[in-house]
Amino acid sequence: MTFEELVYRHLKEVNAAINEFLDAKIAHAFTPYHAEYYSNIREFVMRGGKRLRPVSLVNAYFGVGGRNRGDIYKASISVELLHNATLIHDDLIDHDETRRGKETFHVKYRNWYNENFKGGRGDDFGMTMAILGGNTVYNLGVEALLEAGFSAELTCEAISRYQRVFEELIEGVMFETILSMKEKVSFNEYMQMIKMKTAALLEASVEIGAILGGGSEEQVQALKEYSVLVGQAFQIQDDILGTFGDEEETGKPTDGDIKEGKKTALVVYALEAAGPTELSVLKSVLGKRDASPSEVEKVRKIFLDTGALKKARETAIKLKDEAKKKIKSLNPPLANEAEEYFLGLADFVVERIY
Repeated sequence: MTFEELVYRHLKEVNAAINEFLDAKIAHAFTPYHAEYYSNIREFVMRGGKRLRPVSLVNAYFGVGGRNRGDIYKASISVELLHNATLIHDDLIDHDETRRGKETFHVKYRNWYNENFKGGRGDDFGMTMAILGGNTVYNLGVEALLEAGFSAELTCEAISRYQRVFEELIEGVMFETILSMKEKVSFNEYMQMIKMKTAALLEASVEIGAILGGGSEEQVQALKEYSVLVGQAFQIQDDILGTFGDEEETGKPTDGDIKEGKKTALVVYALEAAGPTELSVLKSVLGKRDASPSEVEKVRKIFLDTGALKKARETAIKLKDEAKKKIKSLNPPLANEAEEYFLGLADFVVERIY
């Protein structure tokens, strides 16, 4: 089967579990305002996304031999909800106006306030609702694990891992924020940051799936190591798409990372190789929120001229190849379909255009 077919094998059940879970929250809402709030959460979660984390959790579960221990699809939506909780907060932190081609959560509530009330407090209201929304969605992930029907011991272990990765994600975003203020960042600092900010959630997803499926220590460890490598490759490709991607495909503007001054793989490699004139441009444009299109284009050209784009691609491919070796050498091996899925996932993350 193709990788897309392997994803689709579980995607329908994952999406159905999300809808069923959030429909219940809407149905039991206290007031129409709360019902609208949960409807907005459902719309945000269901408007797109690749669902690679919950699908990876399910594949880890079946890959290590998990069968009929509980509702694995309900358990899997926990990591998708956590992912979306971080997106709601990230959009607020980054001042992003769109997510997957539509308004971000804080923008939705800012606009709602401005349409219904006077007083100019739309920005404050949008910020408040995004903070509450992200917190709610994180908590819903815990609720999904509690309702999935696994044993108390396995449920506690899964929730413990869920809580630890949330802490790591927060520390990763904090580290990213600090690095964005530094003039120069080492490659090791960058790799540590993306391990915490991006790879950690994929690592937790497969670990939770393998734990719930009764996997051996060797299987769990190999899957974790694989996931860190794939997660880092995913983020490097995300950095590339964030500047050189197609906005219609990615649903996000391609000047955002430059204007935010994020220390992406492209920036880290460019700063290492740039000459004095190029360094001057990078220092003046990176982090400039009102940078003009021509200024942004100058930075893109530097990424090309310094070989930063080429080196970032090579790094992502190297990480992907290392990850595939982890899966192929796993003993005992995963079930055939799960092994095929994880090998396909490693290829997908460096070839994707969205």
